[in-house]
Amino acid sequence: MSKFSDNNMLTDISFGNKTGRKGSVAQESAMGSVVDVLNSEDSSYKSIGDIIVRIKTQQSRLLTETASPMSPHCFTIPLPNEKVHCIKDGVTGEWYYTGIAGERGVLNHLLNADNIAVKPGTDAPYSGQYFVSMPKLVRTLDVYEGDVLMQGRFGQSIRLAGSNPTLDLPWKSTTNSASPITIIRNGYLPVEDFETDSAGIWLISDQEVNIPLQAELPVDFQNNLNNFGSGQVVMYSDRIVIGTKTDSILLSTANTIALCTQNWQHDVDTVLDILTDLIDQVSKLSTEVQNQARASATQTFPVPIVGSTLLSVQSPTFSTSLQNTINISTTVNSLKSNLEALKQK
Repeated sequence: MSKFSDNNMLTDISFGNKTGRKGSVAQESAMGSVVDVLNSEDSSYKSIGDIIVRIKTQQSRLLTETASPMSPHCFTIPLPNEKVHCIKDGVTGEWYYTGIAGERGVLNHLLNADNIAVKPGTDAPYSGQYFVSMPKLVRTLDVYEGDVLMQGRFGQSIRLAGSNPTLDLPWKSTTNSASPITIIRNGYLPVEDFETDSAGIWLISDQEVNIPLQAELPVDFQNNLNNFGSGQVVMYSDRIVIGTKTDSILLSTANTIALCTQNWQHDVDTVLDILTDLIDQVSKLSTEVQNQARASATQTFPVPIVGSTLLSVQSPTFSTSLQNTINISTTVNSLKSNLEALKQK
């Protein structure tokens, strides 16, 4: 017995009893032309991926069948007038489609069916009840040997690629190795580009890439901006929004955080160090003013006619200044303590 067959935890399997059909049919593989995509009966644009497809069998018979996605987890909904590869289940006789036949780099609407159906009363190819066909909107990415691509109909793509030292690729390895790179983008050009793509996320191993930042970085960062030589994640778009629903945003770094705008260029450590120095100087100044105010408030002056000494008429003002500087010193020292508590040990 096999190592599985004597396991009491396994369910019993009865072959061929799923549909109640008697016997079996011949398994068949063929290309088909999509007639329509089946949506829900209430026309609410809901579908599970089933299509009506016209299939020419190996016996040269022309069938009109309903076909379902071969995999329910990862599939592309075909459009009318596109050609798909279909397989017939040899047990149930049901038809399934495995994928769409390519058409020389076209992505939006592949008009490669054997016979093109048009919208009633027009010469425009039929593209379904809801889909707006724009065949010239986007073409496939430029493909380099070894690439793995996932591409949508509207310019979105995921490229799983690597640096090839023998090719002049837009991303070059700084270590002259075939290191991996992953690019997720929305864009229309055949090669990903920060400036022309609407949005992009680049997962970089050690590649040299041109990052067109709109503000200068501090010198330590600017010197290796495009040629970092190690792993990094680059996100680039017109706007980047990071938000949380119930908790915090956590940023932790082994070095520092650079924040640069058109008007300011700095990193967090430098700003906080400058702020610490400023608080120290304010504290010293407050102590100096406090000493001067205390001395002035208690200083006496001789009165020749009376023959004695009296406090200056400005003494109340100096006393007020003394109290104000004491309050300022207390506040400054509290700020200094709070700031020092933020500093990493």
